[in-house]
Amino acid sequence: MFKFRAFSTILPILFISVLISYKANAQTFLPVGPQTNVPINTVIGGGWTECYRDTYNIEMDADTVLSQCPGELLMLSCLPTGSDTLTLLAQGQRSDVTFDTGNDNNDVLHVANGVGWYFNNTGSSEAGSSWGFVRAGDSVRKNNCDLDSSGANDERLCWHLHGNGGYRCGETRGINSSVDFERIVYMPSLPPAIPTLSEWGMISAFVGLGLIGVLFAVRRKRAALNS
Repeated sequence: MFKFRAFSTILPILFISVLISYKANAQTFLPVGPQTNVPINTVIGGGWTECYRDTYNIEMDADTVLSQCPGELLMLSCLPTGSDTLTLLAQGQRSDVTFDTGNDNNDVLHVANGVGWYFNNTGSSEAGSSWGFVRAGDSVRKNNCDLDSSGANDERLCWHLHGNGGYRCGETRGINSSVDFERIVYMPSLPPAIPTLSEWGMISAFVGLGLIGVLFAVRRKRAALNS
């Protein structure tokens, strides 16, 4: 016999489970300013997904990175190869992380979310073409990557563009040809896929059958009362 009470209990649970699955993909790890020694599990569990990774010896192409990482938020990070803890990371709006600070070696930064960002993807390996960040308020000395060691020296990240590999991960510098350090870019995790038309059809059929069951249950109950 169809149990109306059981059905009325199960149906809300089904809808709640769908809502929870979307809620689980919300951003919960949104640090302000550069962060050091952060477990990768904290980042993944906080709603981020890895979209790009390579070692510091590889010449980075920013266009490739950005095509693989289309998220509205971006997180730049680095760590020793094989480690499960990020040495350094910073996150922000895509427009801030990729704000063009010009092809020069001067102390030009774009400050947002407690981070001093710099990015230039139009220069050459001889002129200030690099991508990185420092703590907001700290200075940089780009040649092409940041050679400065003042302020929060362990919160400095710099990757060469258009030549060489990476350059620094926190206090560790001169690792352009190193396979002992990795660069990872994260973006927000994608929400669960929206059901296709055929899946919506199955859902509709399920709901329809449930409603038919409810109607039959009501009719049987009325018939029993009138007999």
